[in-house]
Amino acid sequence: MPRPITSSDVPPTSALRVARRAVGALFLINGLLIGVWASRIPAITVQYDLSPGLLGLLLLVLATGAVMAFPFSGYFMDRVGSGNVTRAITAVYIISIVLIPLAPDTIVLSGALWLFGAVHGAMDVAMNGWAAKLETAYRRPIMSSFHALFSVGTGLGAASTFFVASWGVGMLPHIMGAALIAGIGLVWAWRQPDGCDLTPQPGQKAPLFVLPREQLLAVALIAFCASIGEGGNADWGSLFLMETTAADEARGALAYTAFSLAMVTVRFVGDRLISMAGPARVVRFSGMMAIAGSLLTMLAPDYASKLIGFAGLGAGFALISPIAYSRAANDDLLSPGAGLASVATMGYGGMLLGPVIIGALAAAFGIGQAFAIMVCLGVGILLFSHALDR
Repeated sequence: MPRPITSSDVPPTSALRVARRAVGALFLINGLLIGVWASRIPAITVQYDLSPGLLGLLLLVLATGAVMAFPFSGYFMDRVGSGNVTRAITAVYIISIVLIPLAPDTIVLSGALWLFGAVHGAMDVAMNGWAAKLETAYRRPIMSSFHALFSVGTGLGAASTFFVASWGVGMLPHIMGAALIAGIGLVWAWRQPDGCDLTPQPGQKAPLFVLPREQLLAVALIAFCASIGEGGNADWGSLFLMETTAADEARGALAYTAFSLAMVTVRFVGDRLISMAGPARVVRFSGMMAIAGSLLTMLAPDYASKLIGFAGLGAGFALISPIAYSRAANDDLLSPGAGLASVATMGYGGMLLGPVIIGALAAAFGIGQAFAIMVCLGVGILLFSHALDR
């Protein structure tokens, strides 16, 4: 059984602190490039004259690449070390985003998007594995701060599109500029000392494809619930606010803004909260916060109160992924790579299914009633939180 992480151990060495900054830089890079990509989807749609159906198919190709890469990333992470896999995959990730605007047609574009999704997914598993090893070396929670940096990166990537598009900069030079900045960050991170043992344990090698079992299955279901909530709020939150308050498009966009700001804020203080209360209590409180936020969002009569509800939802879902990934990397039955890959697959599946499920519910009952699923997700998080009691 892995040693519990506490805040009462020996302070981290200088090498550990440098390594933590290096891993944080890679989380920031991962978020930055996915933020640039997501905010450039409208420009890509225009450049390749994509219909909504074809765009949806291409996004599915990207997601398929990510899901297919999860087990391979975990497999190699267990054999050559999470740090080595993370840094190598980051280099390919930076190259892959540049290939997207260079594609001459939609066939090549689909291949570029599959590669981009695959290396993004592989990097997601590997960098969380490296972060989990650092967390073990620190002997106290630090995973949430890494996920906060990822969220900051996505925000910076999206914001960069606003500024460069305002200045008339095209998509290709913008993406190449973002890739250059990411490359500089990778070179800096690669030159830092490891700060912890990144070599795999010889007896922990798992098969390529593995499903979560026993307690880890409950942890994966917690991540699944939170990911449905994240994906659903990203794609449907603004429309929900517009439909239920008669807000215009600009004011409706503040729904996801409130959600995201709350999520980033809670992630920055999450490590301290987890250290003080323990992961099980934090997850239970998160579930209750998600329930309260969703009820306020649905039942509040005015626009401002609904925005507070969206902030509550963001706060409720914020710490689930950091806690789930940390737990997956320290499972009793699976190696770190296999554990992370299995939980990441279910989490990413929730991110993909969330918008689809809410869309189906909205078609059947209306968008106002469809958001009742957020209450169910909070209840699910509470029900499965027993997996973190140990």
